[in-house]
Amino acid sequence: MSETTTIESRTRVTSLGGRASSWAKQGRAWAYKRSGAVLAVVAAGIIVGLPLAAIFLHLPQNPLQPDVESMALAPNSVHWFGTDGNGMDVFSRTIESARLDLPISLAATAIALVIGVPLGLFATTGVAGEAIMRVVDAFAALPIIVIAVVSIQLMGGGAGDVILAIALVAAPRFVRLSRAAAISLRSSRYVEAAVAIGCSPIRVAFNHIFRNAYGVILVQATLTTAGALSTIAALNFLGVGVKPPQPSWGAMIEDGVSMLIRGQWWAAAFPALALLLVIGSLNIIAGAIEDKMERVEHTR
Repeated sequence: MSETTTIESRTRVTSLGGRASSWAKQGRAWAYKRSGAVLAVVAAGIIVGLPLAAIFLHLPQNPLQPDVESMALAPNSVHWFGTDGNGMDVFSRTIESARLDLPISLAATAIALVIGVPLGLFATTGVAGEAIMRVVDAFAALPIIVIAVVSIQLMGGGAGDVILAIALVAAPRFVRLSRAAAISLRSSRYVEAAVAIGCSPIRVAFNHIFRNAYGVILVQATLTTAGALSTIAALNFLGVGVKPPQPSWGAMIEDGVSMLIRGQWWAAAFPALALLLVIGSLNIIAGAIEDKMERVEHTR
């Protein structure tokens, strides 16, 4: 074999190797994107499916009915997640908790969004803007759980009071985020053009600034919902949230903690796993939204 033929063969092999490497990288990127999309769909199914299951499915046991003859039973064919210290079915109560905890967190986030975003969009300049930010800074200096506990105690307790308390805690985040977006976009050419042709401040804020910042606000809303779930669980664990016998993940965990010292792990483990599953799903959805927004930005 001549030297020229050997060089051509090596060049061909190197070229094929480079193509194979490129195809492998493209395949990994495609698999990564597909796996992220699949995870986001599964996460959305969990978020939507748990409350719907609590509403429409026939639960195997009554989540509000104690049974003194079935107290602290381990998981079995009748009680899939076992029973708690009062004889209540842990599986039914875990599913039933989603019907309350998830809507409360979503409602609190929605109220915080409606309050915080307009305030942030108009708090960029002037005395009113400075006053708004000083109030926000005062709230940020206090622990979240302390504000929530004090607010609920003052309002009397109940699901509605929990929603308002969490919304009060979460609203400053949206104020800061929307204000930062408004300040960064205020010098953009399309905003300056809108101001130059005489658009009202409200139109500029919502039609020009908010429309170009809704992605980060949507990501923050998803993360705030996850944080609201954690706050709800903490409040119920402390006995400040929703009143029993209505089940909630935090209260179930608190009830199950006393059983752990006897080796009865299931009463606390399953609601804790459900809470972690939902919070993890919300974080996956937030990551998927952020990736989508980044791809949109790159294509512009």
